[in-house]
Amino acid sequence: MSGGPSLNRLVYCSDIPAFILQLDFSADSSYIQVSTGAYKRLVFEVPSGKLLSDQTSIDRITWATWTSILGDEVLGIWPRNADKADVICACVSHAGLNMVSGDDFGLVKLFDFPCSEKFAKHKRYLGHSPHVTNIRFSHDDKYVISTGGDDC
Repeated sequence: MSGGPSLNRLVYCSDIPAFILQLDFSADSSYIQVSTGAYKRLVFEVPSGKLLSDQTSIDRITWATWTSILGDEVLGIWPRNADKADVICACVSHAGLNMVSGDDFGLVKLFDFPCSEKFAKHKRYLGHSPHVTNIRFSHDDKYVISTGGDDC
């Protein structure tokens, strides 16, 4: 392939306890964060794949994207009495001011970001039936695009 990125190194992360739900790169591409099916948020160095466990270091990372449903920064997207599978997807706007989430009940919710307070205030929209499978902001943050699991 010409003109595209070259694939000269792979990152191998060996300490992931389950399948990956979301993956995000840091702004400088030195780290990745993954949310796993075991509902753990893990941060790895790139390209070594070494697990980063120092929370102070993790807190200093600027993320290029944020699609994780896990972490202190998104604690407020979880409703009261939520099961682990109730919040399915999330996305922080490119400006870093807002976050949207999609859940198992077909709702799209808009939050301020970060939303570290439990049960954060939000605007709620009925989006899909029965569940929202993915959600993203448009490149200019004017629109939110979501997909549903049983929309067809």
